[in-house]
Amino acid sequence: MNARSDAGFAVHPFTLRFEGDLEATFLDDYFRKSLSQVRFNVALGVFFFMIFGILDYFLIPKAIEPVWYIRYAIVSPFLITIFVITWTPSFKNMIQQSLASFVLAAGIGIIAMTVVAYPPGSYYYYAGLLLVLMFSYTLVGARFVYATLVGWSILIVYEIVALAISNTPLSVMISNSFFFVTGNIIGMLACHQMELYKRREFWQRSSLAVEQAKSEALLQEMHNELVLASDIQQSLLPSPNVSWPGGEVACYCKPTLDIGGDFYSYHFFDQGRFALAVGDASGHGIPAALLMAATLSLFDSSFEHDLNPCERMSLLDLELVSYCEKRYQNCAFCYLEFEGDSVYLSNAGGIPPFICRKEGLVQRQEVGGLPLGHGLGAEMGYVGIQVPVTAGDFVILFSDGAVEAKDSQQNLFGFARLEQVIASAPVASAQAMLDHIVQQVMDYTDQQVPQDDFTIAVLRICS
Repeated sequence: MNARSDAGFAVHPFTLRFEGDLEATFLDDYFRKSLSQVRFNVALGVFFFMIFGILDYFLIPKAIEPVWYIRYAIVSPFLITIFVITWTPSFKNMIQQSLASFVLAAGIGIIAMTVVAYPPGSYYYYAGLLLVLMFSYTLVGARFVYATLVGWSILIVYEIVALAISNTPLSVMISNSFFFVTGNIIGMLACHQMELYKRREFWQRSSLAVEQAKSEALLQEMHNELVLASDIQQSLLPSPNVSWPGGEVACYCKPTLDIGGDFYSYHFFDQGRFALAVGDASGHGIPAALLMAATLSLFDSSFEHDLNPCERMSLLDLELVSYCEKRYQNCAFCYLEFEGDSVYLSNAGGIPPFICRKEGLVQRQEVGGLPLGHGLGAEMGYVGIQVPVTAGDFVILFSDGAVEAKDSQQNLFGFARLEQVIASAPVASAQAMLDHIVQQVMDYTDQQVPQDDFTIAVLRICS
């Protein structure tokens, strides 16, 4: 026979068996899920079979001894034995055979009682056979094939006994046979649908588990790739700490995802000149990380040219156009060059830099320009400012992850609070200043992972 198929669900149309190894898995799952209910239903069957002995006393009092002998001396001990077997380890391997034997014994026992009983009381026992059929098909937990075999076996035994032994009147036999056949057919349909539903539900759970396992494996693979990408991205950044006789730098860069668009970089020129930059490629994740890597590469290669800060910004703006125009991205970029007793500041759409004087005065440097990547900044020209500095001063570059950090009420950290944090920071070193700012921002958001890519670079002037 052809298997019944429904969008991948396939079972044999009569036996309802799955193809391949799935059948054994289903049977194991079915046993585990139905064992407690099977035990309860078997116990219930034993109880009802034994309690119906009261009916024997009223219907056939003259045949009570042989009927009770069949009920309590033969059939009931067998049924109780089956119940005991349900608690043994071997029951798993013979659950269906045991349940079939249980129902068959109850049915044949009732038929035997009709033989030793007398009319009209004996005729009433055929209703008990209908209860046995209902119990077999819907309650005890027998599979469709076993329940069907038991149901029709009971009918065949009844027909043989009615014709050859008990001399059942033809009208009674025809009436009972009609109900038994109908009961078997209805029971088969009900049992078939019940088992089909259980198997379809099991198949759906199994398919879902397989797909979930695939999804989890894919997610783990993606996570591993993101971790690798994060490691690669971090390797693109220079060391977060560097010092020389003229100053020291401490940097912090934390993406909100495994990878992000924030970065920092620096460069040493000849004659003690030093360049420091903080960038923020728009967006998050892989697109921002790719633009970040491109900007870093172009920034490093720009030092092959002898350019002032504003010219360098214009060069980067033009070179990033091909990266940004198709993706509607840009890159905010704040840049400084330190030499001797001054810093030259240039900004392309980034957070304005701060200078913290050794006396504690915090000054936000109002310098701005268009973000890199669209060519407009180069067309209009970038304007920088030169600011004098002395030993003990700090110059601090930020990405927008600091000022745009939010608390639980969605209030921004903001520039005013940032100035207060800088003013209250320790000034022993660039690292001390950096750690203080980072901790204050994290405490404000009450989160260990920043809500946005978050980068700070602190330059401390030493001489």
